[in-house]
Amino acid sequence: MAWLRWLLPPASLIVLLVSPAAFGLCRQDLARALQQEIQSPQWQRGQWGIVVRDLTTGDLLYDYQGEKLFLVASNVKLTTVAAALDYWGVNHTFVTTLSARSPDRTTVRLQGSFDPSFSSQDLQQMAANLAQQGIRQIPVLEIGGVTPVTIEPTWAIEDLTMGYAAVVTRFSVNQNALNLEVVPQQLGQPLALRQPAANFRVVNETRTVAPSEPEFLESEVHSQQIIVRGQLHGGSKPAEMRIPLSEPIPYLQQQVQRAFAQAGIQVQQIRLVETAEPLADVLVRHTSPPLGALILPILQESDNFYAEMLLAALEAAQPGYRQRYLQQIGVQGAVLVDGSGLSRQNWLTPNGLVTLLQQMARTGYASLWRRSLPLAGRSGTLRQRFRNTAAQDRVWAKTGTLRGVVALAGYVEPVQDRPLVFSLVVNQGGEATTQLRAGLDRIVVLLAQSETCDQITLRVKSNF
Repeated sequence: MAWLRWLLPPASLIVLLVSPAAFGLCRQDLARALQQEIQSPQWQRGQWGIVVRDLTTGDLLYDYQGEKLFLVASNVKLTTVAAALDYWGVNHTFVTTLSARSPDRTTVRLQGSFDPSFSSQDLQQMAANLAQQGIRQIPVLEIGGVTPVTIEPTWAIEDLTMGYAAVVTRFSVNQNALNLEVVPQQLGQPLALRQPAANFRVVNETRTVAPSEPEFLESEVHSQQIIVRGQLHGGSKPAEMRIPLSEPIPYLQQQVQRAFAQAGIQVQQIRLVETAEPLADVLVRHTSPPLGALILPILQESDNFYAEMLLAALEAAQPGYRQRYLQQIGVQGAVLVDGSGLSRQNWLTPNGLVTLLQQMARTGYASLWRRSLPLAGRSGTLRQRFRNTAAQDRVWAKTGTLRGVVALAGYVEPVQDRPLVFSLVVNQGGEATTQLRAGLDRIVVLLAQSETCDQITLRVKSNF
């Protein structure tokens, strides 16, 4: 009945038009529905990679270029976190110390250990604790681990200027960045820039614009001067700008001097040292939150600095561990140059990401891992996606976005089917990021609607 086929929309369109509770997709028809989706003329310019497996049995439900290497953007963070959890476990902490040469304490060393969460407030508390021990003067204060400064050379200039990059040092404060609050004013006026106390001259080249104009914010750092450019709509909410400092050492020195001065301790000389070890007499210790908590900014909000610091710590402890871990669990062919996925020289296969997700589901910290991923329609980078669809509250997945690259990998728990594990990625899609993301989201909704044929039949019968 050709006329009937002409009247009926394709399955992917039915997914969007019918409420989630009223539609189910037979598991046996899942592959055909996914194939129909990616064969849409809209996607013909892109390179797609899709792998879907039954999480319980491991059965392969769909594979499209699953062994092809793709740029997967921030899906790389899954490999960084998984390797760190395997190496250290969820309770590992990073310790920052103040130590001295005994017995005269003429030299005190402030030593970092790649704690990504260390803040100016933590530094002030350490200095206050030192003052409580009766120390009021330090002839030489060494800061250990601020050199060398590490910036991945394959990152794009736009990522460096837009605040996505992460400048890594063993000892860091406030993620080696300035955080500006940017507030719209009256139409045509410059945006108000609220910054923490810092020895930087901020040049404000912004303006408040009408809703018909585009919004953007960008920064450029030159020594002690920061140029802020951009525009926001009048009446919109304030925005936060994180401005990574490509030369963070003056900022770190300034933060240290201020913290010790506030504690009433006079520091006569600051000396930078590359050492990774404290001195013999440890006076004050600051312990980071456990690793199980530190992975939340990485997976939930896709924080690049946390990811790069975690990889740097892992490389310092055991060089090459992430690559060996991936090979050990069966992830083949991975080419990884950073911890965050910002580089366009990272390559992974969809099948490799699914293998990693399957492995993590078998570990003793599987529940923590799952909870740390964004939940569709609720949290992290998925809080605004999948709302009022079958996927809401049933998909836990890591996002990934670069220009021309959109990826999503994680788990689905359909109402009427066993859990699924998936990896979706499109490269060179030839469409805007929002359109590419919408394509991936439609596929995930299809997965969330998966049912067994018997269950569909029973439910239809029950409606009569």
